[in-house]
Amino acid sequence: MRRKITIFGFFSEDSGLTCFIKTNYHALVAEGYDFNIINTANYRPARELKRLGTYYEVPFYFSDINGRNFFQKRKNFIRELKDILEECRNTSQTIHLYLNTLCDPISIILAHKANFNRIITHAYADYTNIFNIAEKQLQYVGRKMVEKYATDYIAVTPEAANFFYSKKLQRSPKFSIIQNGIAVKKQRYHEEQNLYYRKRYGIDSKTFVIGNVGRFINSKNQVFLVECFDLFQKIYPNAKLVFIGDGPMIEDVRQRVYQLNLESKVIFTGYLENTEEVQNIFNVFAYPAISDGLSLSLLHSIANGAMAVVSNTQSQQLKELDGIVSLPIDNAQLWADEFYRLNQRRYNRSIQSEKIMSELIQHGFTISTVSRQLKKLYGRPQWED
Repeated sequence: MRRKITIFGFFSEDSGLTCFIKTNYHALVAEGYDFNIINTANYRPARELKRLGTYYEVPFYFSDINGRNFFQKRKNFIRELKDILEECRNTSQTIHLYLNTLCDPISIILAHKANFNRIITHAYADYTNIFNIAEKQLQYVGRKMVEKYATDYIAVTPEAANFFYSKKLQRSPKFSIIQNGIAVKKQRYHEEQNLYYRKRYGIDSKTFVIGNVGRFINSKNQVFLVECFDLFQKIYPNAKLVFIGDGPMIEDVRQRVYQLNLESKVIFTGYLENTEEVQNIFNVFAYPAISDGLSLSLLHSIANGAMAVVSNTQSQQLKELDGIVSLPIDNAQLWADEFYRLNQRRYNRSIQSEKIMSELIQHGFTISTVSRQLKKLYGRPQWED
């Protein structure tokens, strides 16, 4: 039997992290790697990850410290996770922790207590701009636990690295950046899919479509996007806003749509398995995230040939790509004006798609690049003694 690598993270069905795991780890399985997957998602857990290896599920306790039975839920979570980690340790020497924050470093501490030889922490987000004082203090404690117990330090972007690691750790030979990789050529623009899905969702072929893909959570800032769209459609009425995804804050966004009387102009598709096909209807991909990692949905959309307007909190890696405009998120009118400017721009969507796909390949945003980096990180598949 081969030694397994244990993967830990909050893998909900509609998260970018889950998409990263599904996209890139299938290639590793095909090359002989085996995995234990520990999923802590408490909202739409991605159980399709069972196809990658031995699957465990231990829903994360509620983050609201004022919530009912908070401490009991946390206690139960720790007990269950401890048992799972000890079981995984029977077949695994390495654990790879995909983390959004370090506010509760219990997974790192328990991995150490379970005697994993290698504890890899992976900074998968940057929440610097949305943390309050208390959260920043908790993050500081978590960084100390990383320094004490982790053996390898990975980040998806330099910004996420700064959020998780000290400059000293970033100079360590055990630190590296592994950026997101996608199946680039699969995102190629298809005119026939554009026309098909516009007809399916009742959108005229000449309507200007602004799209957004992602979970409905605070950091994605979709309410702000609704307000930007409201200003834009007042100067260009033949427009639609399409949201693809689901999440705990979807009703807040729906409520804002209702308040602005935009029900006829905003479409909520819900979670889709075929996002790569539906995104062909987008003229512009809008991503006003307050703070985040390296958005896979953004990479998908620009590879598909859509122009993109993103918040200026996004990684510098993205701003170097063609077709992306970066704007501050304190001025909705600025976003509306940019939507109008892009609406007036004329370009060949297929040619733009081919151009950006070439750029993404050149910059290493590919499955093959990520697979090569992960294989280097993990080493060759090992057999039990």
